[in-house]
Amino acid sequence: MAHCAPRWLSQLILSVLTCLSGAVAAANPVDSAEGARAATPKSLRLAAAVTLAPMANDLVAELRQRGGRAVPPNIVGSETALEALLDRSADIALISRPLSAKEAQRLQGKVIGHDSVLLVVHERNPLEQIDMATVRAIFSREVSDWQQVGAGNSGAIVPVTRSLAHGTRSFFDAAFGIGRVVPAGIVELSSNLAAVLYVAADPQAIGYVSAGAYDLARLRGLRIKALRMEGLTPGAQFCVGARYPLCRPLLLVQRKDMAATRETVLLDTLLSGKGGAALLESHRFAPAAP
Repeated sequence: MAHCAPRWLSQLILSVLTCLSGAVAAANPVDSAEGARAATPKSLRLAAAVTLAPMANDLVAELRQRGGRAVPPNIVGSETALEALLDRSADIALISRPLSAKEAQRLQGKVIGHDSVLLVVHERNPLEQIDMATVRAIFSREVSDWQQVGAGNSGAIVPVTRSLAHGTRSFFDAAFGIGRVVPAGIVELSSNLAAVLYVAADPQAIGYVSAGAYDLARLRGLRIKALRMEGLTPGAQFCVGARYPLCRPLLLVQRKDMAATRETVLLDTLLSGKGGAALLESHRFAPAAP
């Protein structure tokens, strides 16, 4: 016949077991923390190019409104965003350039829209159009005076480029066959806004920015103008059919080995169809062809 332990003894055993459990957890804080993280659903971590920063913020806000989990987007530039994907500190990225063949081995990108890069000068500059060869000569410093390009004025040309971490710089260098080393006399800046402000303040400057950044600068009264390229009017809307030579794709990128989550599916949905097209157009990008 089994004997039941006295109540006081059962309570003593329970207390001892509770203390031992606490001691084990305290002795293994990493295991305890890992268990807590495993039990808590992860929030989506989005890394985005500077050009796409406003749209990335809108996307995360909309995703949260629809019940998705996401931390604020990390605005770092296309190159750094891809590095974050590869080292798993980001789950998904919005970038403003194509993937290289090497990157495409581990990453998959979906074209969500198109942007164009515009060559911009101060309003006082008499130049109205430019060709690819002249742009290459200016940014490689083979040409350094406005008189050399037939602008109707003279003085030192001040080229304004972007820093290496940004997809706009990678796209521009690749389009014109320009080396990654910045020659003396070229100003290197970190954003579209910095570039338009610099060109608006210096009549001798020439820079390149996203079409959306240019439109916003003009709306704010900044004294800059976009140059026609190879005789074509610049703008993202002219990227359809690749008529404008400085068009680039906008990509939603993730690792090939990453399983789809509710958040990634929702983000893809937000960027698709009529809703995605409206979002892109509101940020002055051209939607991807259906």
